[in-house]
Amino acid sequence: MEYFNRVVVQERVKKLFANSLQNGRLAHAYLFYGDEGRGKEAFALHLARALNCTSEEERPCGECPNCKRITHFNHPDIKFIFPAPKNIKHEQVKQIIQVKANNPYAALPLTDSKNISIDAIRELKEEAKFGAFEGGYRVIIITGAEYFSREAANSFLKLLEEPPDKFLIILITPALHAMLDTIRSRCQPVYFPEFDDEQIEQIVRQYEEVKQDIRPLTRMAHYNLKRIFQMLHTDYSEQKKWVLEFIRAVAVENYFHVNELLESIQSRRGQQAHLELLNLLTGWFTDTLHLQLDENFDRLINIDFAEPLRKFSKSYPQIKVSEIIERIEKAHKAIEGNAHPVITWMNLAIDIHGLLGPIRELKEAI
Repeated sequence: MEYFNRVVVQERVKKLFANSLQNGRLAHAYLFYGDEGRGKEAFALHLARALNCTSEEERPCGECPNCKRITHFNHPDIKFIFPAPKNIKHEQVKQIIQVKANNPYAALPLTDSKNISIDAIRELKEEAKFGAFEGGYRVIIITGAEYFSREAANSFLKLLEEPPDKFLIILITPALHAMLDTIRSRCQPVYFPEFDDEQIEQIVRQYEEVKQDIRPLTRMAHYNLKRIFQMLHTDYSEQKKWVLEFIRAVAVENYFHVNELLESIQSRRGQQAHLELLNLLTGWFTDTLHLQLDENFDRLINIDFAEPLRKFSKSYPQIKVSEIIERIEKAHKAIEGNAHPVITWMNLAIDIHGLLGPIRELKEAI
């Protein structure tokens, strides 16, 4: 029997589960971890299909009734649990599930405060008392496992300690450190590395009709598939121009203009605009590093700004790029945590200027 030949998956993950299935040594609970956008939820569904597939040659085949029903979240033995706002309506839950059915690599459209409630775990434990409806494996996929409420986590432990036969639990998180030790110790951890360029292109073309080279977008999204799918439908030309203006203002310490730039986005789009611009700013300095190491323009994220980038990288030969990127990541986390965006950006601007180093005698740096 062959396993996972029809799906795009990281080689180390494929080998682990193909061997486990061939030798009948599947654990009762797994903890999938790794950064966002690495296909953890999608593979959980691939594994659920493989366990319930009826093909005699390769699993999952993607064509048998069980595979198709699991793909569309219509199989009674597959349960998908995600962190949600307390008062979410049933209709909203259905819409969110449909997003995953259409594209298992897409981000869940949830923005409000959310958790995995005790009620969801109580319902799950009640269902676990019964065997599989169709004689195969019952598979419980819980994404966003770091959002367990403490009460829900304690209740869930009992299910982990005494799981029924042919009952598989898959917990998914990008933040392994945020999981309770008592839960983490009862699951087999599985690390998901990032996909390479070719794998990402294969996955994207399964769900989107794209004509352009997506490699620059992939690098801009830091190989995060969830972000790539979001960014495919966004025109970043104006935001890139904003980043260029910001860098020019920072380079000459024109903080009045920096403040004007911040006001232009603060009033229109709020927190998400700041986060997107910080991601683009990271891309700019990543390109700067590439140009200083190797003037190969094929590797650039911002290929449409190749000439300003070339000037910038040559103007600041002692720039501390790694430290700048660390400061940008720190600002990103601060704004995600509801820090005041304008103050955060201003502090970042001052930090970046201090890390640029001395400028060469050029009339125009960028």
